[in-house]
Amino acid sequence: MLLLGSPLALAQFDDAVRAAHGGYYSRAEAEFRRLADAGDARGQNGLGVLYLRGTGVEQDIALAVRWFRLAAMQGYHAAQTNLGLLYENGWGVPADEELAFRWYHRAASQGDREAQTSVARMFSRGRGTRMDHRAAVEWLNRAARQGHVEAWAHLGHVYRTGEGVERDYLASYAWYGIAAAGGYPGGAELRDSVGSFLTRSELERARAVARSLYTLYGAPMRTAGNRVPAVPTP
Repeated sequence: MLLLGSPLALAQFDDAVRAAHGGYYSRAEAEFRRLADAGDARGQNGLGVLYLRGTGVEQDIALAVRWFRLAAMQGYHAAQTNLGLLYENGWGVPADEELAFRWYHRAASQGDREAQTSVARMFSRGRGTRMDHRAAVEWLNRAARQGHVEAWAHLGHVYRTGEGVERDYLASYAWYGIAAAGGYPGGAELRDSVGSFLTRSELERARAVARSLYTLYGAPMRTAGNRVPAVPTP
């Protein structure tokens, strides 16, 4: 019987993640299943991901939901985030934005930056919860501090529009700027469109702020970011 949290279990999980990222899905499936059958939440989530995507196994969204739910009920944040995504989009389950928000919020409260950005997005639109722009900004800041590129771009938007914060084109330029540096699609265009509202001296200050923000928050993006969509990370 595999001891959960043991060095062996951690090594098997790391092997499975490397195999998944490397495209060796049959090997990943075998490793995840060994862990999942032993009750390891990370293995259950990993197996759910493979069933959701149909990689290494025949696609079966119902099975994906089952494995995600088992892991989520153990409190595993990545599985909770995945369940939120399924309920938000109606993939394999009836679409339910309130339930999606609850799962996202559980994961976000554990520090999951993907979930934090999703919680912010739902607050900003009043989907699955009340509309609350201030709460949205709070959650975006949490995700941004963890190097989440999408959160950086959303902060650029809220400072541009003044949703939940005082409108600040300089701050908007800086957040859009580091989002562009992080590879956010269209980030450079968004940054430059805000730049037209700034004087030359303000532009220089905005670029200095962007450099400072990237120094503070870019390291997590470089070390934990560039996550392949729907492939679990530790």
